[in-house]
Amino acid sequence: MWRIIDISGDGYYLSVKNDNLSILKDNKEVLHACFADINSIICSGNNIVYTNAVIQKCLENKIPLTFCNKSHLPTGMLIPTFSINEYGQRLQIQIKASVPLKKQIWRQIIKEKLKNQSLCLKNFDIIDVSKKLLELSNEVKSGDSTCREGIGARFYFSSLFNNFNRDNNKTDILNSALNYGYIVVRNCLARAIVSSGLNPALGVFHSNNHNPFCLADDLIEPLRPIVDYQIKTNINDFLSEKELNSKLKKILVSIVDSNLYFDFETCKFTFALQKYVQSYFYCLNKKTDKICFPKIFK
Repeated sequence: MWRIIDISGDGYYLSVKNDNLSILKDNKEVLHACFADINSIICSGNNIVYTNAVIQKCLENKIPLTFCNKSHLPTGMLIPTFSINEYGQRLQIQIKASVPLKKQIWRQIIKEKLKNQSLCLKNFDIIDVSKKLLELSNEVKSGDSTCREGIGARFYFSSLFNNFNRDNNKTDILNSALNYGYIVVRNCLARAIVSSGLNPALGVFHSNNHNPFCLADDLIEPLRPIVDYQIKTNINDFLSEKELNSKLKKILVSIVDSNLYFDFETCKFTFALQKYVQSYFYCLNKKTDKICFPKIFK
């Protein structure tokens, strides 16, 4: 089982001990873990010390080291991008992908996102809005030129969390929980992208000179409802707290232990993401015209 290690607060010291990760706080070891067992490391604190050996071990093991702000939004990520033999060839395919092809891929991504949002609502018997989102998914055009994603989001979040307003930069418990949950999934995707020999900065829809993980932000869209579902399922736990604590983070991190359904087979979460990224590349390389998405709901 791959672990996601969350380091929140100040006074932590990360080093390598006996070829494993050692984390000290106030000169006492609070965690000792094998690098091969770590999925990703999430850090949010002003006074965390990392030795160079830790950084090198994270790079060698393709472990995303993510740095977050007080809203639990990622401000940076460390991950290797040049360790795949076919990297140059795949980079050229990414660069040369035509705008019409990328618009068609984005259409597929948004259609799948709206379908998953519809299924998420259906799981909680929010039937009318669920049907509305399904209708919107069938109306998505190339490049989502009619903004069906944005229209769906207004219906979706308000219905799922009772007139809730989604805002990345707010620090209320629900927005913080969503931000953190999406980081967990984004980290797993970033690892799958890099492991597949793709450049994570070359996205389909997202394009930002300051964001080296545009592709992860594209491919995460159909997977976001798995985070929403986890929060809604445990809504009383979240609403009983004012801040995102370790107990709530464990609920969100447990998403990585779940199974997804890929091409009619049950797969471990991380393995399904690897197959998803590979399917995206086949589509980009014109080996197929449809992406095979992981099914996050039965």
